[in-house]
Amino acid sequence: MEFELTDKKILNILQTDFPISARPFLDIAGAIGITEQEVIDRILNLKKIKVIRQISAIFDSHNIGYRSTLAAFKVSEGSVDFAANIINSHSGVSHNYLRSNEYNIWFTITLPVELDLEEEIKALSKESNASDYLILPTLKLFKIGVNFDMTGEDNAPFKFFSHDDFKDDADINVSYFEKCCIKELQKDLEITPEPFKNSSVYLGISQDKLLNQVKDFISEKKMRRFACVLYHQKAGFSYNIMGIWKSKPEDVDKNGKLMSSVKEVSHCYQRPVYPGRWEYNIFTMIHSKSKEEAFKIMKNISMLTGINDFDALESVREFKKVRVKYYV
Repeated sequence: MEFELTDKKILNILQTDFPISARPFLDIAGAIGITEQEVIDRILNLKKIKVIRQISAIFDSHNIGYRSTLAAFKVSEGSVDFAANIINSHSGVSHNYLRSNEYNIWFTITLPVELDLEEEIKALSKESNASDYLILPTLKLFKIGVNFDMTGEDNAPFKFFSHDDFKDDADINVSYFEKCCIKELQKDLEITPEPFKNSSVYLGISQDKLLNQVKDFISEKKMRRFACVLYHQKAGFSYNIMGIWKSKPEDVDKNGKLMSSVKEVSHCYQRPVYPGRWEYNIFTMIHSKSKEEAFKIMKNISMLTGINDFDALESVREFKKVRVKYYV
């Protein structure tokens, strides 16, 4: 799909620099040099043609009282659809894919801390007739942030979001008021001149108080950012692979940071190994415009880090992709 340059500029701002203000679309208009109404009309059209999936707050699940993990099930070929339906039915599962590996079903699950994540996964594995499974939580987050550079300009905004200071569970405190705000801010934003107005009215507070709460969430790292999420294929990034890498334990930090420096890498994590079953300890997600480009990026990462023992898990089918909903 071809986009006008103005649309590309709007999409870059929506992904990386969404203004936290009462009139964010007016601020975007000023940055690009068009009218507020034109920004609104263009965003509405980009939603209509399914380029923009959603514009909302993106929270850090751990820092607002939730636990999440990546999990992989080994399921026989004839049971894939049955297992996928069982996994999809769990309200805590947000992403679920068939990937090219003996562990062929990969999903993320997010639950409140009072629920036992491991027991939920164990129960799902039994229900779905998985012969084996891996629980692969984040040990260290190097990079997270799906941001597609739509303009290809050297000065185009491109940020990645990472931090190493996950709070200890005992330090996590989310007030009743914050939970109410989270429930509102995770909804798809209204595309109107004052998009936060109705949420503030519903909460019984001023827009300024709600916007200040958004800024507090970001500074406290309870929220990663306020941004739009795109439909990858419609945005021109139709191919993605999960790169899995066997790094020497003493080089994990160095290699994770090197991989994070590659702009096509949207996610980079250290995850646990299971000796004799699973030896890959660094995971990367790569989004590109073609399979050839993605594998070229993998090869470049191999040269950059010196890691020759790696694999690329292709997304064969998408079973489920939704946003996690908190406190609902």
